[in-house]
Parts: sequence; structure tokens; C-alpha cells
Amino acid sequence: MKKKICTIVICTLFIATLASFQTSATNCEKESKISKIVLNSPPDIPTVEIPENVVRGHWLYIIVSTIDPDNDNVYYKFDIDGNDYGWVGPFNSGQEHTEKIIMLVPAGSYTLGVQAKDINGAESGVTYSIFNVLKSKHVSSPLINLLQHHPNLIKIINKIINL
Repeated sequence: MKKKICTIVICTLFIATLASFQTSATNCEKESKISKIVLNSPPDIPTVEIPENVVRGHWLYIIVSTIDPDNDNVYYKFDIDGNDYGWVGPFNSGQEHTEKIIMLVPAGSYTLGVQAKDINGAESGVTYSIFNVLKSKHVSSPLINLLQHHPNLIKIINKIINL
């Protein structure tokens, strides 16, 4: 009988010790899984000011601004009828930025899309504006002819000018 009681006591102590180790290990795992969560809100949809008309061969001045709820710096992306001019910036939240793009496209009506994103990658919705490109006096120069036949050069020139 004494042997049976000793065996029960030893087993009970062994089980209690194992349970204690398991509880300590579980607490360590819980503590190591705690991490800091950072919330990031996207910027507001940008406000855009552009002229209703621009003469072909002249600059289109786009005035844009937005507020980021987290006060993060922001970038802007400009797109004219599917021609993406890429992201520019960063600019301070709420700061007005003027982007200029030379209009060497044929006369007609065009849609400008402007989007903002903050420095953490959260993107706003897109603001759309319509403007007209008007005919200019016919000017014949090799440079204008080159740019008309190679519209991707316009993007490169705009990026160089905005550096």
C-alpha cells in the first residue's frame, strides 16, 4: 500500500511539474507574438485645377493638392487618356503642387486623371477632369514633327523638365 501511495505522489508531482513547464512555454509564446499594428489611411481624393482650354504646343498647368489623414507626404500620378506620366513627389500633405505637361497632341477633348498615394503606399481614388486642346498656328519644325511622331518622347521631356 505504501508503494502505491508513493507511486501516486510521485506521478502527481511529475504531472504538476509538466503542467508548470507547459504554462510557462505558452506564456512565452503569447508574449513573443505581440506586435505593433500601424494603421495607415489613404490620402483624400486630390483636388485639381486645370484650364478648360489649352493651345496645342503650349503647357498645360495642373494645380493639385490633397490631405493625408495621417499627415504623411504624398505623391501624385497624372494620366491623360491612358498616357501615364508616373508618380511625382513626395510633397507635404496639403501642399499645392503645379505640374506642367506640354500639349503636343492633336486638337480635341481629353480626360485627365489624377491620383494620390502616401509614402506608405496607400492610394486615393482618382479625380477626373476634361480639357480641350485647341489648334495653334501651324508651325513646322523638325523638333515638333519628331515629337508628334514619337509621343513617348514627350513623357521623357516632361520628366527632365520637372527634375
